[in-house]
Amino acid sequence: MRCYYVLIHGRLRWFDEPPERDRNTVQPIGLYCHRYVLASDPQAAALMAIKSVPGNLDSQTGWLRDHVAGLDMEAKEVVQASFLKAFLPVNKGHTFYAED
Repeated sequence: MRCYYVLIHGRLRWFDEPPERDRNTVQPIGLYCHRYVLASDPQAAALMAIKSVPGNLDSQTGWLRDHVAGLDMEAKEVVQASFLKAFLPVNKGHTFYAED
């Protein structure tokens, strides 16, 4: 097993516009996040990292669980990293963006 840093890009698909009274509600079009994972090769690392994002995103926002948005993801970068990185609690954030 090796430790890999995986940079993930996600595109959000909103199923509905926010109600009129909630026009100030933010609906980002995408996100970036990274994960450190232990895997046998870069392809397995990318898959493992991508699988970890929806659950974590839902625990923070509930968008997927509540069926208000869908998420398409791809690994943009996969590089080998220090083995110790896999054990640090730095894997949980997301950076959202509103425009391309």
